[in-house]
Amino acid sequence: MQITTIGFLGIQHFEDGAATRGAILVTAMDTKPLEFRITAPVRPQSFQATLYGELLNEHIAVDLLGLPLLDAVETKPDLVLVRDNLLMSIISKQEIPTIRIMKADQPLMQKGVEPKMLNPHNSNHPPAKIYTSEKFAGNLQTIAEQLQVIFLQRDLMEPFERIERACVDVHGRQLGDR
Repeated sequence: MQITTIGFLGIQHFEDGAATRGAILVTAMDTKPLEFRITAPVRPQSFQATLYGELLNEHIAVDLLGLPLLDAVETKPDLVLVRDNLLMSIISKQEIPTIRIMKADQPLMQKGVEPKMLNPHNSNHPPAKIYTSEKFAGNLQTIAEQLQVIFLQRDLMEPFERIERACVDVHGRQLGDR
């Protein structure tokens, strides 16, 4: 598998957790933006919280935010990177390889596929590790090798900061609010 586009998929909570937005930034390999999408805020009602129980946050992250964003982008990514573990459940519902990226010292909190390290070699950003589910485990080494080449030049955590700032800006303007 050859990676030419990466989708950075994230969620952001607002209003003391009462509202959640999702966003995707599709980039070229050098993390230059190709496409950006953001959802309207999702504000679950107490009745929904009762019905979904502990599944509510995953339902919001995956079914109401993540999947619609992946469907909406015109520039389909070859790879999806996520930071939030809730978004890893998207793997079973779509076919784009999805990888969780995190700081190297962050605990994995899951058993299964051994994570791969990304080392920045003489750059200003800290090392990171990537992880996926069994579904994409066979591609993890190839993906890690390609991401390592990018990681030497670009901090692959930084696009998530762009997403967060964009979400805060959009939410502050109440754009897309219903």
